[in-house]
This record gives sequence, C-alpha cells and structure tokens, in this order.
Amino acid sequence: MAQQSINIGTVANDGTGDSLRVAFDKSNDNFTELYNRIADSVPSVATGATGDVAGMIAFNGTHLYVCVGDYDGSTDIWFRTSVSTF
Repeated sequence: MAQQSINIGTVANDGTGDSLRVAFDKSNDNFTELYNRIADSVPSVATGATGDVAGMIAFNGTHLYVCVGDYDGSTDIWFRTSVSTF
C-alpha cells in the first residue's frame, strides 16, 4: 500500500478536505502498514521464516535487523548491524 495523505483542503474549514472519518481511516491504514513491518521477534537465521518480506525491521538491545527480500527458504534476506551510542 502506498502512503495515504489526508486532504486538509486549501483553506482551514473550507469543507474541501477529507471528513474526520475518512481522515482517520487513512491514518489507521498508514499505522497498520507500519506496525506490520515490525517483526514480532528478531530473526534466528539470515534466511528468515515464512511471512518475512522486504522492508520488515526487528531490533533488540544489541542489533538492528533489516529484511531486504521476501522469504524463499534459501536466500539470506535478513541483515543486522550493531547498535551503539553516539
């Protein structure tokens, strides 16, 4: 799904923007897509698991994991980098 922008109209309260219901429906859809990209747990192997798709992220106290491909059972799709302070 592509990001859904809320139409705010051209001038405040001019009646040309999205209704509250439509605006919050778009907001809910956008947040659902973001939450679906966060893995439930860090991957245990680089090849991932069924349901893993490109764009997912996972993290723990020491690493950030990024999924760069869709799960196929043999290709390494998860990559990680160490988390450090700056």
